[in-house]
Order: sequence, then structure tokens, then C-alpha cells
Amino acid sequence: MMRRNNKKNRILWLLNHTTLMEWEVPMLIDLGFEVFVPKHLPTGGNSRTATVTDFYDSTLTTPTDDLHQLNNINFYDEPFTKKTASLLNDHFETVISAFHFPGLYYLLRAFNGKIFMRAFGHAGALDYESATKHIPSNSLNVKSFSTTFARIGRLHANILSRLPGSNRIRYHNKVMHEMVRARKRIYLASAYEEIISHERKFLKARSVFLPLAVPQVMFDKANCWNGCDNRVLFICPNIDQIEYYKHIYLTFKKHLGDMPHCIAGKQSLSGVKIPGTTRDPAILGYVPQETLDRLFRDCFCMFYHSQEPRHLHYHPIEAIVAGQPLIYLSGGLLESLGGIDQPGMCKNYAEAREKIKCLQQGDITLRDSIKSSQKKILGHFEPAYCSDVWKTNFLPLVRDKTR
Repeated sequence: MMRRNNKKNRILWLLNHTTLMEWEVPMLIDLGFEVFVPKHLPTGGNSRTATVTDFYDSTLTTPTDDLHQLNNINFYDEPFTKKTASLLNDHFETVISAFHFPGLYYLLRAFNGKIFMRAFGHAGALDYESATKHIPSNSLNVKSFSTTFARIGRLHANILSRLPGSNRIRYHNKVMHEMVRARKRIYLASAYEEIISHERKFLKARSVFLPLAVPQVMFDKANCWNGCDNRVLFICPNIDQIEYYKHIYLTFKKHLGDMPHCIAGKQSLSGVKIPGTTRDPAILGYVPQETLDRLFRDCFCMFYHSQEPRHLHYHPIEAIVAGQPLIYLSGGLLESLGGIDQPGMCKNYAEAREKIKCLQQGDITLRDSIKSSQKKILGHFEPAYCSDVWKTNFLPLVRDKTR
């Protein structure tokens, strides 16, 4: 007999991000949820920091046959069938999903429960509603399964788009059409409050702040830095596969490349057959976590390039946890989180170069000032703080009809 009584406490977690999974999934389990994690990864750049595990299957009370079927579904790239939709709607009331297409499009069409669309920030000035305009229409299978409930809602969305004045809800593409239809049960689950303030009216009204924490396994390695390696640690993946990172790499080499340095970061992408042509002995490529931990511990500083105001990588946070001095550029999310008086922050590459030189030459005052001040940034990623925010912001939304 199908056990549906746990449906309200079961979450379909469609992200697979390795570091995110290490905190967010156990946190959800601690909050009393069963959690399903997919067994198929997305193709392309979204697989770069992803992993597959069946570890959390033990939390599930779904029938064995149904769990087997769920484990065979590609939630990221393949259209949902009627059978897939039935499995999801039978066993789940809540999905936490990557803002990844075409998978999210198929989910919006087929799932009747609440959908939390995880947002970690786009590059530049792009907001999430505007980002939907850049999804190629031919990448979306409009014949993918759509529930009867969804078809009725889609008709209502068409009516709303024709209303006069302030009651009109406008949308300009297939994805926004589905979001408007599902507007009463979708949320933009933003990892940073800066994302919410930047959104347009429709998704801003449906945004919820759900921060991401540094997993405890990282804090277990706190304050291990010794600085015995005179190289600057820089992380830049997929230099030859992604133009965005190619530009970052070339800019770093132009301004800081004559200093001793090493460059970590995976240089291949699943499903992308672009050969690596950059020949640079400083590029380490993918390194296992043990080696990365050693680089955090030994390299005398890290340089972080990003000036994105609404996005942040994990590695500068890992560096801060380790106690490694972090030199970074102003104008990005680190400035927002750490404040304007961080001694490791630099207005340009020239200032970064000067501070790196000072650290190389043994400026203990600067080193200790950076290490002490940058701890302020960690407060935004503390597991206890983030868990409390989830309890306040997430639980009322998923349990408003179950209590």
C-alpha cells in the first residue's frame, strides 16, 4: 500500500551541488523532512560542481519500486512524462529546484505543489525574470506533460495578461507563462538578500531569503593556515570551455601573472567536447579536496576576482574559514557582506598587487588585520544563523496548509 502520509514532509531537492548538499540537505532532515536527491546530473556547466549520492535515500519512506523509478529520472534535461508527474505529485508537496532549464520548465508544467526556485545570483545586472528571455525556445519541449490543473491555470494566465491597468500581469516568453500560471505556489528562494532587492515586481513579490551556509565539515578545518607556500592561490575553472572564465583568467595573468601563483579549478565539462588549448604550468586543474585544503593551508594568500554584486563562489569563504588572508576586488558581494572597511578589499588590480607584495614581504600588521577583519563575512554563512532563517522563512510557507 502506498504510504502518502509523509508527503507533506517530503522534499524533492533538485540541485546536486556538492558543497550546498553538504549543509542544506542535512539541515532539511534536521527540520523533520525526508529528502530525495537526483541520481542524474545536468549536462554542461551546471555539472561542474555537482555530485550524485544515494546516501539520503535512507530518509525516504516511499515504496521501493517508486524510489527506483525516481532514481532513473533525469530531472534536469528530459521532458517529464505523465508517469513522472504522477510520481512527483503522489509523493511530494514541495520541490527545491535549481534555476536550470529545461528542467524547471517541465517541473512548472507537471508539478502541482510548491516550487522553490533556488537563486544564487546572475552575472552583471541580469535579474531572474529577465534571464528567462534568454532561454532558447527550441530548447523547451512544449509537448511535455502538463497536468489538467496546469492547463486550467494557463488559461487563467492568458486572461490575466489581457487585463487593463495594474491588474494585468505581463509575460513575454514560455517560461514566464508557466510561472504566471503557477504564481500562487512558486518562490524565488534567494541565497542573498541582494538578489531580492534587484528583482522585478513579479518575482520580487514571490521571493524568500533562504541563505546558504558553510557546511560543518569546513568549519572543522578552521584556522589551519600557515602560509608556508609563497604562491598566490587563484581559482578559475573551465578556461577554454567558458568565455566568462577565459576573460577572468587572462585579466588575472595580465595584472598578477608575474607573481608566483597557482590556479585550481576543474578544466573539463560533462557533455561539452571543447579541448583545452591553454598551456600554463600554473594551472593545476581539478584537485581533490585534500589538495585544495592544503592550498588553503599553505598558500600565503588567495586572490578573488569577482565584482559581481549578487553572486559569490564558495572558495573565498573556505579561505576565510581556513584563516588564509583573502585579497579581493571591491564592488562585489563580498563588499556588501563585509563592509567598506575590510583591509583585504582593493579598488583595483594595482591596489591588489601592492597588498599582495606587502604580504609576500612579511607585513604582519596587514596580514593580521586582514585575517581578523574578514571573519565578519563568515557570520552570513554560519550554520546556526542560516538554519534559524530557514525556520523563520521556509517552514511557514511549506506548512501553511498542513497544520
